[in-house]
Amino acid sequence: MIRRLFLVVAVLAPGVRGQDFIAADVTTSEGDFTLVLDYLRSPLAVSNFIHLAGKGDDIFETPNNVPLLTTVGHYRQSFYKTTAESDTQRLPLRVDFIPATLTHPAFYAVYQSETYLGGVQETLVEKPYYEDITGEDRIRLELVGSNPIRYRITLRYPRPWLDVRNLNVRDAPMYRGMRIHRVETGKRFFAGSMTADPLENPGYEFQDEVLRSPGANNNPFGTPFNSAWVLGMDSVGPNRNGSRFFITTAADPMLNGRYTAFGFVAQNIGRNVVTNIANSVTDANQNPTTNMYIHDIKIRRGGLTAIGFFESVHQAFMPGPIEVLPMRIERNGSQFSLIQPSRPGSQTALYTSTDLVNYSGGFFVAQSPLELEESIIDLTQTVVFSPRLFVKAFAAPIPYWPSAELDLDSSRFGMEVTSNDDEGSLSFVLGTEQKDAEGKGTGVFGGTYSIDMTIERNEFGKDPVLESVDGEGSFLAKYDSSQGPYKGVFKFQDVMGPLNIDELTLHLDSNRFSTNPGIQEFQIIRRFEARRNLDPADSESTFLSYGGLYQKFE
Repeated sequence: MIRRLFLVVAVLAPGVRGQDFIAADVTTSEGDFTLVLDYLRSPLAVSNFIHLAGKGDDIFETPNNVPLLTTVGHYRQSFYKTTAESDTQRLPLRVDFIPATLTHPAFYAVYQSETYLGGVQETLVEKPYYEDITGEDRIRLELVGSNPIRYRITLRYPRPWLDVRNLNVRDAPMYRGMRIHRVETGKRFFAGSMTADPLENPGYEFQDEVLRSPGANNNPFGTPFNSAWVLGMDSVGPNRNGSRFFITTAADPMLNGRYTAFGFVAQNIGRNVVTNIANSVTDANQNPTTNMYIHDIKIRRGGLTAIGFFESVHQAFMPGPIEVLPMRIERNGSQFSLIQPSRPGSQTALYTSTDLVNYSGGFFVAQSPLELEESIIDLTQTVVFSPRLFVKAFAAPIPYWPSAELDLDSSRFGMEVTSNDDEGSLSFVLGTEQKDAEGKGTGVFGGTYSIDMTIERNEFGKDPVLESVDGEGSFLAKYDSSQGPYKGVFKFQDVMGPLNIDELTLHLDSNRFSTNPGIQEFQIIRRFEARRNLDPADSESTFLSYGGLYQKFE
């Protein structure tokens, strides 16, 4: 039913009133076109896109003479209705009082029907309005009239982003006056960044939404890129979305399962403009020889489902405000160290410079929720080659860390290899987590495995070689969730038998089905990567890598 609805929306949304749709009207130097956003299947990408386009405030007010906020008569009544100055016309809101518990103070919760949108403090503190309990200033509640009594709720949509041109943190909109930096002639064009650097990020990264059919072992990703005109998130790897996006003008099934598709170009509303941009003349680096710009993106919507799509609800699962970190360099004799302050549960983007003008980097360092102390990075060798070194760092909090929430005790994993010409399967069963002397988990699991696969091994200067492996065995494996919120890494040791890898990475893609009680965890299919590293002590060792799909069974 969802798929049928989406197809109707795609065709009719821009020109027919009364349909459920969220559309983005894009104004460019080459002409205008309209995108229809797939907010049902890719809510994170759509919310991020709308935020960076610069969504205005949604404003709701009560009628005159409503009961006081501090009285029972004010609660569970949908008094708050959108005003003419609101960015979007929404369904009414209501307020409820949530008493204090041992874990949180009392606060006022704001709902649209039964959907929780956020909360504000119980009392006025420094501001003339009741402040957002998260400290992110996404929601405000204030008394705007005392005679007669009238209240206002303001839903705000801030999205701080890092401008890599000067390493300043700015607030949305980002998608204004933005160059189109790259074109794959006849296939697609790329936008959403300030420079032509494909590694550029806005100071945060978030999950992919590539799954379409949970439990469909033959094709869990669907076929969104089997057609042209698709709007997709550009990224440099699994679950590394930021601000960059692309629009296709030709089918490319190789993109399925690799990139999040979150909309497409509406029929008869500027597809010729998109085609002209994608057919632009480029240089050897795929940079257009003529400057082309996206001037502005305006969001509009219609229908109850689209009006009920609150970007702030999904933003709660996205990285939060970007903070400039106070880094420092310490010297102890001939040893130099970079000290990064503790920010548990965050992503940190690091940039380095030798002249305080040109910075390079932008690579991410994760601090897991359990990292409560400062991080120390040894710079001794770096200083030898670069005696002048300046560092800037920016951290964004991660609201949840799924790699640390996996229940691994006595679990079973089934994996199918799908990379290149590789084929085969790997399954393993974990025991219970080993404990230290104090009874704390060590992250180490014993287990058994079964493997049957043929992998193409590439060695420098030699023709590819097929490596077959078949058998069973046992292992110890240490699980590491500290490398990032959206990936968990097993490192194998004490392996008995023919296992052909040292390391296995689980990619924890976002899955809208995970909140559906009808979908079980074992039905969810995600991606993995495996590798065997070179052994410095063994001159005959070879590097090997492959990837595919996995399911976790209890």
